[in-house]
Amino acid sequence: MSIRKGLLARSVGAVFVLGALFVLSLKPAAAQNPIDFTLRDADGNDVRLRDFLGKNVILVDFWATWCVPCVKELSHFQRFHETYKDKGLVVLAISEDGPDTVAQVKPYQKRYKYNFTILLDTESKVLALYNPRVVLPYTLLIGRDGRIAKIHQGYSPGDEKMLEQEIIELLEPKAEAAKSGMSLSASESFLYRNFADGDYVDSTREGRSNQFLNKLDLTLNAGDILAGIRADTALDFSPMRDDTSLAKKFVEINKWDFSLRAGDFYYTVGRGLAFSLLKTFEKEGLEYTIDTTIDGGKISYGGNKFEAWGGWVDRERTTRDAPLVRDLVGGLSVGTRLLNFADVNLNVVGARLEPSSSLGSRNVSMETLTFAAPKIGEFAKFYGEAILIQREKYYVPNTIYGHGVYLESGLFFKNLTLQFEFKDYRDLDFEYNRPPLLETEQLAVVANQFVTSAKDTTGAAVRADWYFSGASTLLFAKASWIDDQPGHFPRTITHLFSGIEKKFKDSGWLTLIAGYRNEEASSLVFYHTAGRTFHWQGNFNYPLSGRLSLELDIEAKDFDGTVPFGGTFVDYYERRSYLSLHYSPLFILTVLYDRTDDPEILAVKDKKDWWGCQFEIKFSHAKSIRFYYGSNKGGVKCAGGVCKFFPPFEGLRIDGVLRF
Repeated sequence: MSIRKGLLARSVGAVFVLGALFVLSLKPAAAQNPIDFTLRDADGNDVRLRDFLGKNVILVDFWATWCVPCVKELSHFQRFHETYKDKGLVVLAISEDGPDTVAQVKPYQKRYKYNFTILLDTESKVLALYNPRVVLPYTLLIGRDGRIAKIHQGYSPGDEKMLEQEIIELLEPKAEAAKSGMSLSASESFLYRNFADGDYVDSTREGRSNQFLNKLDLTLNAGDILAGIRADTALDFSPMRDDTSLAKKFVEINKWDFSLRAGDFYYTVGRGLAFSLLKTFEKEGLEYTIDTTIDGGKISYGGNKFEAWGGWVDRERTTRDAPLVRDLVGGLSVGTRLLNFADVNLNVVGARLEPSSSLGSRNVSMETLTFAAPKIGEFAKFYGEAILIQREKYYVPNTIYGHGVYLESGLFFKNLTLQFEFKDYRDLDFEYNRPPLLETEQLAVVANQFVTSAKDTTGAAVRADWYFSGASTLLFAKASWIDDQPGHFPRTITHLFSGIEKKFKDSGWLTLIAGYRNEEASSLVFYHTAGRTFHWQGNFNYPLSGRLSLELDIEAKDFDGTVPFGGTFVDYYERRSYLSLHYSPLFILTVLYDRTDDPEILAVKDKKDWWGCQFEIKFSHAKSIRFYYGSNKGGVKCAGGVCKFFPPFEGLRIDGVLRF
């Protein structure tokens, strides 16, 4: 590294550090103009934010069905809706469920009888504009003057009391008329890590025991025009190594029914069956982020009537000095609405991939047809998707033809909700698709055993929910069956689980789940997943006072392998747990403990017990900092065709979020 480059990197890093410290000392900035958006609701209707601005107080909440604190918070929003809707409050709950879990949103709404507006943001496009870090839950309050008045990130029992008081104040008839104009919002995310594992530092990090990562997002909102950039810097020391880049940049124009965007963007086709490139959600800090986008442009008209898009995807370097691998992708979509009842879309996708991709594809073309009837009377919904694929591989002379189908439906009765799913894929494996899972991602402790293949897979699933509204209690059960036959290594999976959710004392919460998973296979390819798995988990939130509460979370699985490996069967167990003390809205103190004898984890680090302590301080709604000290066993995360293994971590981690 040259002296000039080294000085530049140090200067950039110093500016980011000083900027972060400076922003911590600032008071919240003046209210910003909210960014307009149009999204479909759970019934398939278009809802635009602009229609409520200047007339109502608007609560905009970003949530997901798998986000535990989100679902605890939504019951309070239902009460807000019932109490204040006649006084001018509008609740817009925006689901961030991706293509693989969006089918759960409407059944979730029906089982709890939520009647506020629920919108679908399957590509996390709107959330990324308001909260570039894409962390849930995230809530905005917009006053009658059409400006953002309050921002809340996360949820602890007791936060709803403060939020309700803010709503009451905003509902007072003293706001001025809606304003327009230009506003600039910024979000700063930083992470410092000190690695205490000397072996890992020497073998993997070339002796660098300290690291500083910073991401600065800027978004300009000027009426029909949006623009944004993100500057990233990574400093490793010592010895010194730096990486500074302008990671994201885009310009978007929304005028009448047209939308034009140039720059980077996330994108999905259908339910992820054909093409899916999304950002994973951050749960453990910036080092657990997968952020891959398309660089190019897209143009759309009339929502789902017409859309064309194209660009390239830069895959990561195999080594630090290797060039980026650039894949070309593009497509178009044409749709129509039938009798105000269902949406029909025809999609075409094409891709040209460079060598070294995971499946070896070279040229790919796909055609998909989707049919969505989100509201059939008040009692049912239906979604269907069919696909054809033609794929050429490197070093394979013949074209590979494949097809797939995914069907999903729901039936809604007074207290009973039923959901059905079916999928059948043949030679549908493609680097940038992520087909829907029939096993639920809520069960994180068994997530590494789920079937994400689209090679030769047939499966079905059914879920039943019975909600006792008078007792605020939900009983549920789910069964899934999958016949997975990739190549010459078939396997069959049966998964059953059931549970109970109970709300008590206004903000108290109890969830218990237990299940059994059986995977039958004879190939050593599946030695780590084929077998019998008993799993259970529980989450208990108990309010101690108006602002103080305790949360206990435990997840466990015991795996008995049935595939011979080295003359023996692989058996292992895993326990994950944490105990948190919440003091709303100021801090959260958490002690974490994991224990496992999983051979894949022990192969990376010969360590069974993993302890950690985390302390999060909330300076204001828009500024927080989190300290973590201890060890974390790492894991695998996937997003839009990209999967990464994050190695175990031991040491000190400090990360924060600043918005101004």
